[in-house]
Amino acid sequence: MASLSDVSTPRLVGDRYQLDVPTGWRIGRGAFGGLVVASLVRAIEQHTADPARRLRSVTAELPGPVEPGAADIAVETLRRGNNVSTVRAVLSQHGEIRSHAVAVLAMARSAADAGATAIRWNDLPRPTAPPWTEIAPIDFSPAGPPGPWPEFAQHFEFRVVEGLPASGGAPRAMGWIRARDPGPERGAAYVAALIDAWFPASAIRFTAMRPMATIAFTLDIAGKVDDLAPDAPLLYRAAAPVCGDGYAFETRELWSEDGRLIALNHQTFVVIR
Repeated sequence: MASLSDVSTPRLVGDRYQLDVPTGWRIGRGAFGGLVVASLVRAIEQHTADPARRLRSVTAELPGPVEPGAADIAVETLRRGNNVSTVRAVLSQHGEIRSHAVAVLAMARSAADAGATAIRWNDLPRPTAPPWTEIAPIDFSPAGPPGPWPEFAQHFEFRVVEGLPASGGAPRAMGWIRARDPGPERGAAYVAALIDAWFPASAIRFTAMRPMATIAFTLDIAGKVDDLAPDAPLLYRAAAPVCGDGYAFETRELWSEDGRLIALNHQTFVVIR
């Protein structure tokens, strides 16, 4: 079975990138949003080709499902400054734009660069959670109770601390997550996939399973990723405090096992029915 790195890495064909979207990674008709955003991120990073310019932020919209089969990704640099690059990627299928992303990639800045004595802090408290080894994984395979779960969920391990779908509880979720076969890559694309793999916190508020889809996605990378251990889970926390007119607004976090904030994410979900 292909790893997460394998299925989210497009290849350069001429002046564009091509992604072969596999089956087995879908939610509904199309690939789950984390795979789509991860693929756009990898195309942007390949296009930028500068490891010193790490992806700091990416904003994506997902107007249509990315179906199994070939997808075309066009990448362009909007601006390359001395320290910051802004790059756009557009994914098309069957002559239609299915997703696009704009990413900011930037070099690390010292205190002297910013004219300050200190440019690092984190006032966001780390969630308190039991160690992942003390929590049994939940079967989120397509046949797992009270499924059916989306088929992509079989590629991830979920250890839930708080919040189960269709339980009627507060729209808050917490738990440990890791890819069953992440592959060798640890970077922004890996984080984009993991932070999107968890079910929406809004699904906890409902008393029956309801289809939902991400239509807007913003990810900020807050911590170093490439030094994470291959088998290390990340601590996930999310809340969806607002829902109106069938649209839910959710914030998400990922933390390393040693307590470092890795990423922040904001998503807009549509409740389909």
